[in-house]
Amino acid sequence: MLKLYLSNVFQITYRVFTFIINAVILRYVTSDVLGIINVSVPVSAAVSAALAGLWLHALSQPAPEVTSEYRLGVWVTAAMVVLETAAQPLVILAQAMLFVKLKVVADMVSLCSRVALKAWLIALYPSHAIWAYCVGHAVSSALLVVIYYGTLLWHVRSPDNCLPVKSASELGPRLVPGQPALDRDQLALTWSFFKQGLLKQLLTEGERYLMTAFHLLDFSEQGLYDVVANLGSLAARFLFQPVEENAYVYFSRTVERGKPVPAAAGRVLHDLLRAMSLLGLVAVTFGWSYSHLLLRLYGGALLTAGPAVSLLRAQCAYVLLLAVNGVLECYTFAVMRQEQINGYNRKMVLLSVIFVISTGIFTRLFGGVGFILANCVNMLTRIYVCYRFVAGLPLEPAVSVPPLLGLRPPPAVAAALVTAGLLAAGSESWLYPSSAAAHVAVGALCGAAVVAAAVYSEPRLLQAVRERVGDKLKRS
Repeated sequence: MLKLYLSNVFQITYRVFTFIINAVILRYVTSDVLGIINVSVPVSAAVSAALAGLWLHALSQPAPEVTSEYRLGVWVTAAMVVLETAAQPLVILAQAMLFVKLKVVADMVSLCSRVALKAWLIALYPSHAIWAYCVGHAVSSALLVVIYYGTLLWHVRSPDNCLPVKSASELGPRLVPGQPALDRDQLALTWSFFKQGLLKQLLTEGERYLMTAFHLLDFSEQGLYDVVANLGSLAARFLFQPVEENAYVYFSRTVERGKPVPAAAGRVLHDLLRAMSLLGLVAVTFGWSYSHLLLRLYGGALLTAGPAVSLLRAQCAYVLLLAVNGVLECYTFAVMRQEQINGYNRKMVLLSVIFVISTGIFTRLFGGVGFILANCVNMLTRIYVCYRFVAGLPLEPAVSVPPLLGLRPPPAVAAALVTAGLLAAGSESWLYPSSAAAHVAVGALCGAAVVAAAVYSEPRLLQAVRERVGDKLKRS
């Protein structure tokens, strides 16, 4: 339990730390540089050297004043991918041995040193932001490798060594006498994992490949898109992901594949859909009127002067779809049989084609906002597939309320959300930016009214939250 709490504390601490540091960095760099720094995302997905050459010679290049540092950034990213790959066998070994503290410490030291060093260097040399990124990336990667190798070497040489490795030479690649250099079964398994990883990467990060390969956005627009997308996905990383993980574990243990939905599982699914959809609706309601203020506080004029406000508003709608899709998908995967999962994967390939087509259409019509709209289309199609699957499942006679009715907000909450949205929009037009404090006060009052309506309409949800918090306090 302590290890679990330590991991959760690290996740929250790191997210808050990087959130603050990124806000500092935004005060010193231009939007063009922001787009170049994020080149590490696609480069790390495949063979580093080949993609580095592709990035430098086949794809569009940035402005001449940053070309030299751009080339340095590409090669440093490629080199650090190779360096971190060298530590992956040790990472897997540590996970297999349940060295949770090692992972927590290694990730915290590596990631926090990267963002802290990058922010410090950018504050000192704002015109050399890419160089600062390279230094931060190199130092963090080196620290990660040193921590894993140092810790596991210490275990190997310790008298109380619990590892299946008995010497330092066994931590690296080696030939075993009497065995082939490449095991065919392991090679086939590795190739299978590679194909799965590549498909997952294309499905989850497809818009970044498209915007880079086809130059749908320039570097300035790419930088703004990345900043806003990361800011808008905070709710997904902080709240939605742990809820989905725990929900999947619960459903996989309580629902038998191919059997009718039990009453308890159906009630939990209904409540989760109700809670997550309400959170998403709150994001849409207040996100429209407070996006400009949030970006102003977070990044200053760099973010509020361009299309970032429209990007964040569209991202709020995407957050609503993420909230709904996450719960539906975790339930779907928990109860699907193997042949149904294979069929769903084939549908995912078709959905990725729809995503590519919608991306090309929407980006030409709406620019960077088109990527988020394409993501919304992708998420809507996934919700539709899962909705149809869940709706077709048989229910036990004891299930009194269909689980999918959780997607429908209570009338009192719906009325409160609509009223709050209109008042917040009026406040933005009449009070903001001349009186940001008054604008925030209106939002706080509207938020309190929405919470009151939710408590009035959903007393059982409130009781469930109280019981959950009480259980955690007792265990602690």
